[in-house]
Amino acid sequence: MRSGYLSRKEKNASICLITPRHISYNPRVVKEADALHEAGAQVRVVSVSHHSDRARLDEQLMQEREWRLSTVNAEGSSLHSAARWLWASIRQKLNRTLYPVFPKKMRDPAYSRYVRELAASAADIRTDLYIAHNLQALPAAYRAARRHDALIGFDAEDFHRGEFPEEESSLQKTLTEQVEEYYLPVCDHCTAASEGIAEAYAETIGIQTPDVILNVFPLAEREGQTPTEELEQERPPDGDVSLYWYSQVIGPDRGLQDAVRALSQLKEDVHLTLRGRWATGFEDDLRQLAQSLGVEHRLRVLPPAPPEQLLERAAQHDIGLALEQAHTPNRDLCVTNKMLLYLLAGLPVIATDTTGQRQVCEDVPVATRLCAIGNPSALCESICSLLSEEGSLERATAAAQKAGEECYNWEQEQKKLVAPVAETIKAGRHQISNAH
Repeated sequence: MRSGYLSRKEKNASICLITPRHISYNPRVVKEADALHEAGAQVRVVSVSHHSDRARLDEQLMQEREWRLSTVNAEGSSLHSAARWLWASIRQKLNRTLYPVFPKKMRDPAYSRYVRELAASAADIRTDLYIAHNLQALPAAYRAARRHDALIGFDAEDFHRGEFPEEESSLQKTLTEQVEEYYLPVCDHCTAASEGIAEAYAETIGIQTPDVILNVFPLAEREGQTPTEELEQERPPDGDVSLYWYSQVIGPDRGLQDAVRALSQLKEDVHLTLRGRWATGFEDDLRQLAQSLGVEHRLRVLPPAPPEQLLERAAQHDIGLALEQAHTPNRDLCVTNKMLLYLLAGLPVIATDTTGQRQVCEDVPVATRLCAIGNPSALCESICSLLSEEGSLERATAAAQKAGEECYNWEQEQKKLVAPVAETIKAGRHQISNAH
């Protein structure tokens, strides 16, 4: 069997991906659905629709795709969907109240608000393999798989129990751990978004180490996605150097205060460019800090961009910043989308020294620099090593471009998804009946 393709025996296989989020805000699901469809499988995605504006983005995505999307409508835009949302909310609160008394029965609906609706929609059509994206979808995938005696898979985009501080003892953390411990051992197919996440689940739950599928981007998104006049507005004026950081939200605990403090130690021709929406109250705090350090005029903020334009827009800048703070075990283990996007865009990366980011930096040392978390001076030194040493930025840029073209792109990474899926379907192994 060729890597990246299903054999003739598996080409008629049907696969259902389940997510509690909008697909327009979950590009990993879209990429995996595309890859499995292109490999020859019949693919369906089941999701929950929470917002009408995001639902429109979902519809736009589906205009160019041949696989099917089914949604659980909880938008509140109609009487029926509003009633569903209200009932699901009340039901979850009731289940959480009863969980201490009936932990096994109440665990799933207490943890996942739409578990019944997702499971019913997923099981509506018989499928060979159900893959849950996000832990909240896993109980629903299990129920659908059990109904049809089918295979079950899970994609760990995060180390979910590690999203909480280690000292926390909340109900949500307890439910997360219970869901992981109950369902992960019976999964036939598991993938993870970083080596650290895969190893953490293998060690903690005692499962076989999941296959690692990085959150990389398609090569095709490097050009032709953004109007030319908008690309011309990306860079700072006069050809100055642009340090670039992006996310959906510009907020605290993301290393941005350190970036502003480092900016004050750099030459006047270096600018810090941020992209995203401001978290409530954070804009005033960050701008006041920049003003106090005399660098507010070198702080640029750009609005959010469509997902398919992020790569092309990033390529207009000079150095990418991946400033994870590792305030939870999950943030320490994950490899951020932005770090992988920078490399594919041909940007050298300055990354804080987390477990996940360190692994990538070790693979492409010329294109990356590691710096200590919470240390603006160390961040400044890393940036200066690229800007002050003759030829350093050019060498790092070339190394980033090579890494993106040869390794860190979806065209390469999707092969790591398709091959294990094909093997699982071919073997036909499943452990649903062994669930405790």
